[in-house]
Amino acid sequence: MGVNEFLQWLLGSGGTVIAASWILERIPWFQAKTAEFKEWFFFGVVSVIWALAYAITTYVPTTIITAIQPWFLGISGLFVVVVVGKLFHKADKV
Repeated sequence: MGVNEFLQWLLGSGGTVIAASWILERIPWFQAKTAEFKEWFFFGVVSVIWALAYAITTYVPTTIITAIQPWFLGISGLFVVVVVGKLFHKADKV
């Protein structure tokens, strides 16, 4: 998945909700808040992520997207390997 596909995923398939949820679930400060606060804060984070993805797809020139593509692929690939490795270690202990 390249930069453009990732941005489209964020914009169109609930990707912003998944991304925000994944990030916020790992922050103890957020977890300590009330349910109502978490609901509104989550809405705000989802909105900001969506707006950033929209702004990038709309206003960032294609040449810049093309230039960052290798960096994005490298970092996203490492992210996947770390997550898969974590799942493997969890399953391997059982």
